[in-house]
Amino acid sequence: MSTPLQVATLQAAVLSATSSVIAQLLTSYRDSTFLSSSSTLNPLGLDFKLVIQFFLFTLLNTPPNFLWQQFLEKKFPGYPAQKGKQKVKVDDGGKGVTVENKLDIRNTVIKFILDQTLGASVNTAAFLVGLRALRGGGVGDCMAAVKGGFWPILMAGYKLWPLVSLVNYTLVPMEKRIVVGSLVGLGWGVFLALRAT
Repeated sequence: MSTPLQVATLQAAVLSATSSVIAQLLTSYRDSTFLSSSSTLNPLGLDFKLVIQFFLFTLLNTPPNFLWQQFLEKKFPGYPAQKGKQKVKVDDGGKGVTVENKLDIRNTVIKFILDQTLGASVNTAAFLVGLRALRGGGVGDCMAAVKGGFWPILMAGYKLWPLVSLVNYTLVPMEKRIVVGSLVGLGWGVFLALRAT
């Protein structure tokens, strides 16, 4: 039986490879080279090496991210466990009604800030270094990739991921957050793949 980590990793890797294919098809269409390949084995002219690089990078990068999200949720639970359920006094004859746990705003803000600063920075640098290394780049190439791409990608990410994180941390049950993140990640992966080509 597969663990949630294994499922999330495979799901993310497949979506990442898919985003690479979509980005290549969009680039091919934009450059008017779509379906111009003479290869019968690869009529779309896809660079499968790039697809594999995205797939491999995501296989390596998803487990630490999964563990990061688990750490954040464990240390700063959005809905802290309470012994039993709360009773709220209402005018119902004094019995009270049972309600669900409330969102812990303080924990959610801390989790959000940590994820959007430390998490985003590490992920951006890891993406730039990881893809450059998978392409055979040395330390100097990897450092140049970070120097040239870190801020533009981080700033572009800030136009999308804070909203996704906020929705995930406040509205999406813990067990469904990976699915939401992966679906949004498909579009983000297309953006990154377009930048990487």
